[in-house]
Amino acid sequence: MKTFSKILTLNKLHIIENIIGTADNGSLHADYFNVGSPILNPPLLRGSIVMHMNMLFLTDNHQFFKAGSPIDTGSIKFGFLKPNSDNDLFLQMINCSYDKFYALTTDLFRLPDPSLEKLHAHIACVTLKPILEKYFSDIVIDFMYGETNPHAWIFEFCLDSGYILADKHIDKIFIPNTYGSNPVMRKLNKLLKGKVVQYNPKYGIEGREY
Repeated sequence: MKTFSKILTLNKLHIIENIIGTADNGSLHADYFNVGSPILNPPLLRGSIVMHMNMLFLTDNHQFFKAGSPIDTGSIKFGFLKPNSDNDLFLQMINCSYDKFYALTTDLFRLPDPSLEKLHAHIACVTLKPILEKYFSDIVIDFMYGETNPHAWIFEFCLDSGYILADKHIDKIFIPNTYGSNPVMRKLNKLLKGKVVQYNPKYGIEGREY
């Protein structure tokens, strides 16, 4: 699986409106996305929409790319992850331009399937290390391999307002079956056709085969 993902609920309708084309000028807000699957434990997904996007989503929106990182920058800014260095300096070390993040992601997606499974689950994997060494300092790499928190392996990127999310960018979208009567969801289902997978929010999607 070589994908990006995003979790959203009905209070983030600007993303859905972007897909169905009612947002004429692209997204009204900047949004974060990550490589691989959502972090599932915690939280468990019960009433969330989960989108999986392909590489075309990144390349088509290169002009809206704000920044990328192999680590959840918010967790560092708010003290949930604590590197053994000055926070501002560490954030500079993990910051990726579009070209750097695209090259990093391309290299990661060439990994064998067992390594990709670790990547998508946000778990440290020794086969990723040679790739990380191409792009980041030992300080960053040592920190990542010293952490068991999946947010240290999130590989996130932010797109500025105006980015486009279209049918061609989406591989699958998981929607709670309780949203079936929502008119926006019906329109989305019609547009994406076989890409929509409904699930029972009582049981969640944690055990599903993606």
